[in-house]
Amino acid sequence: MTLTKDEKLAVIQKKMTMVAVIDFPGTLLMAAGLYGLFAGFDTAAYPMLANPILLFAMVGVGGCIMVWGLLRMMQLAREKQGVLSEPS
Repeated sequence: MTLTKDEKLAVIQKKMTMVAVIDFPGTLLMAAGLYGLFAGFDTAAYPMLANPILLFAMVGVGGCIMVWGLLRMMQLAREKQGVLSEPS
């Protein structure tokens, strides 16, 4: 069974949405890690986030997730462009 052009685009869009959902925590980790490194958290409220090793780990893990999301999103965009350029 072959999928129509609209069905293929819907599948690709669903995959893109899932990548965006998975990528969101990576963005939060990266942002919180960078904030902690440059501005610093209140040590009374967040004593664990005063540890620079933890902050570097947050930036590293968040960055890896974001890079994965970027690469996967580019791959899906190429796939979507291929579907759109197919003759009807």
